Amino acid sequence: MTAPREIHSTERPSTTWLASCAAVCITILTYGYLGEKEASGNLDFLLGYNLPTAIFIAGGLHVAFRKRESSRTSWLGLLIIYVALVASSLIAANKQHEELRTAASEIDRAILATTQTHSDTSTLAPTAATAPVAGGEAGQIEAIVKTMLNRSAAERREYELALNAIGWPDVLSGQRIQRDSTMSESRTMLRQAREIVANYSGHTDELFTQLRRDIETSGLRPESKRSMLEGFDKSAGMHKARATELWLLEQQVFTQFENILNLLSARRNSWQVQNNQLLFNVQADLDLLNSHLSEVGQLVAKQEQIQAASVQRTREAFQSLPGK
Repeated sequence: MTAPREIHSTERPSTTWLASCAAVCITILTYGYLGEKEASGNLDFLLGYNLPTAIFIAGGLHVAFRKRESSRTSWLGLLIIYVALVASSLIAANKQHEELRTAASEIDRAILATTQTHSDTSTLAPTAATAPVAGGEAGQIEAIVKTMLNRSAAERREYELALNAIGWPDVLSGQRIQRDSTMSESRTMLRQAREIVANYSGHTDELFTQLRRDIETSGLRPESKRSMLEGFDKSAGMHKARATELWLLEQQVFTQFENILNLLSARRNSWQVQNNQLLFNVQADLDLLNSHLSEVGQLVAKQEQIQAASVQRTREAFQSLPGK
């Protein structure tokens, strides 16, 4: 009877081992390229982070081929797999930074689109598409922020449409005032406008609750979601205070319009309308009207200043994203 031949390991890696090691490395690199891997761009961190994984994978390869391959081949496998893991992490980090740059640019574009169409009340359609341009988790963040921008913009446009519905833009129209000899229609419009302000200013807490829910229900990884929620909670108080300030300024604007209506009512016989313009017989009355209109202009300018500063801070926050 012929004795069974012994299996001897060789110094040179076999073709089968080389193919298996190559397949493992290609899988590792592909995983990094697809951007599914959370990675830091810090090389020192990656060297330490990937070593245990390399030992684990190389150990599995060693167990599978230990009877056919030498220990030298196993050490070679560890080195190759370790290099592949570090390279995969660097590829993933670079790709994620590219996606973050894309997401930041798209968010910046959406912010600008929202501000540029702020006064357009012809439609309630979103000011920016929520579909992300960036890929991976950066794309999910992009979609969340775009959705949040659209919610805020839609709330403002609904408010402006409500004012338009009661004819508020024409409250000081000469032709309309000329028809409203008792100022009853004007006072009704003012009362309705104040009710609209009270209604929409009361939506502030609801809006922020919904914005937070958008983050909570997103598909972000738990650690990313937790980080984004922490940032949202940290800034929510400041943004709510800013929104409250804007609504208070809006109420002050309506107070100035009330002063104008009171002036027109009290001096009904000292003014007239020509070519849709109010003409006063007494210079002091005209000066008083202009002072109220000037106050309105200052209040509106202050609102615009607050909004512009808020937009700038938001843009700077996203422009400072990693990789931007």
